[in-house]
Amino acid sequence: MLSSIKQKENEPIFQGYFKENSDDDNDDKSIRKPTLIMNVQDTKYDVVKFVGKNIFKWKLQYEIDGNLWDIFWTDASVQSETLGKMQPHQKINHFPGMFSLSRKNHLGRNLMKMKKEFPYEYKFFPLTWLLPTDYGEFRNQFTKGKIKTFIVKPEASSQGRGIFLTRNINDIDPTDHYVAQRYLDNPFLIDGLKFDLRVYVLLAGTEPLRIYVYQDGLVRFATQPYVPPSSSNLDDVCMHLTNYAINKENPNFIFNNDVSKMDVGHKRSIKSVFGKLQEEGYNIEKLWQDMYKLFIKTFCSVQPILNHHYKSCQPDNYANNMCFEILGFDIFLNHKLQPYLLEVNHTPSFTTDTPLDSIIKKNLIRDTLILMNVNIKAKNQIIQSRREQLQQRVLTGKKQKITQEEKQAQIQKYQKLRDEYENNNLGDFIKIYPLQDSGEYKRFIEFASKLQDNWTGSNIKRNYKVESNKINTNIGHFVINPQKQQLHQKMKERQIRINQFGCQNDEQELQNYQKQVIVQNQFKKQVQ
Repeated sequence: MLSSIKQKENEPIFQGYFKENSDDDNDDKSIRKPTLIMNVQDTKYDVVKFVGKNIFKWKLQYEIDGNLWDIFWTDASVQSETLGKMQPHQKINHFPGMFSLSRKNHLGRNLMKMKKEFPYEYKFFPLTWLLPTDYGEFRNQFTKGKIKTFIVKPEASSQGRGIFLTRNINDIDPTDHYVAQRYLDNPFLIDGLKFDLRVYVLLAGTEPLRIYVYQDGLVRFATQPYVPPSSSNLDDVCMHLTNYAINKENPNFIFNNDVSKMDVGHKRSIKSVFGKLQEEGYNIEKLWQDMYKLFIKTFCSVQPILNHHYKSCQPDNYANNMCFEILGFDIFLNHKLQPYLLEVNHTPSFTTDTPLDSIIKKNLIRDTLILMNVNIKAKNQIIQSRREQLQQRVLTGKKQKITQEEKQAQIQKYQKLRDEYENNNLGDFIKIYPLQDSGEYKRFIEFASKLQDNWTGSNIKRNYKVESNKINTNIGHFVINPQKQQLHQKMKERQIRINQFGCQNDEQELQNYQKQVIVQNQFKKQVQ
């Protein structure tokens, strides 16, 4: 640990821009040490390239089709096909299937389903309606009596684009796709201003979930003093919205230009703000614990989806370590300092236009790559293990099969090794899952698994298989079942769509499959 601290002290300081230095290419190749390759052709952020080149001394690769890399950093989502083609020692900074959290409509749908089953445990987000699907129910909110305020967001936008506040249902086209939420109008204020938190949460595995929370982040302030919403101020976005992209254009915005004073301006560090609140007597430890529970429960709602995508692509990766993802959780604090989830960003901005951004984001990326054990030694160990497996396969002439017990033993072995390494290389991260006392979250994952089975038709597929076996047993294998072939093909096509794009009309398609099962049962009776 002492050597790692010394290394951080000797690190070059990131000034907010990166200039590629190719002087290393002129060195004597005979004395050049082996190094890793980081593919950065699909990222626009200089801080990522700076950390890879100047801190870890990796070679940067800019080839579009290059595949001889050790770590791939992209600003885009990752498709299942990409993960499926990766070698065991390679790592990529996204999980396929993360749309289930990062798209506002998918996040709202998943959390609302969990809330129906666990109303007390899943009350950490605003009441949500997905339009136009929930338009009728949403319209019922506009009744006589107390006037309510709603915030309406395009389902796939970012940086505050297209967001507006309304108290009138006529402001919304019934055919438009929006995510509508009850406006949280009791914010905790600092200097009379509304603010939100950008908390960085690292997901490092899907089964089990491996969740880490960075202990610093950003506090983003509105630039107009807060006044409760009324018909006359709904358009004042610099008072109601805390998005940095919106407020930095306001003439009132104060940029932080001094790293030694991170509690100044309209964007501050979490550590500086929480430190002052703690001095004022607020229970910051409880606030962190409440946020940790919020993060875990959010991931529990989509764990089956993420794990399905991951295991479909890399079924033999028992170390559970080829993907990692830094997610930006946007958190609202009410007047009682209770956290509420606003949204999840699967590609949080790593723009470094202030010294505050530079130091926080550089340290975040550095600590992430250290925690993910991206180094020559780990790479060589994986390659050697892979080579031994291939040699064994050549000698025996067939792929070595292991029992379920042996597989679980391998998984436990790798998990123990990861725990030992990561616990000693946390940096500024805190591990929040799994822990010894995290068994209470198992029921959330189990219920989410049931939802996933209904969504994909897996339960229907299992029932269909049982029924098909019974039919074949009764009438012999010479009977050709056209309904069976047709249903099997539809299920196969649907699974491909789920793996690639997810499903937006899941309820309708599920009903179609249920009808197909009824037809199958009718055919069975006719045969009998």
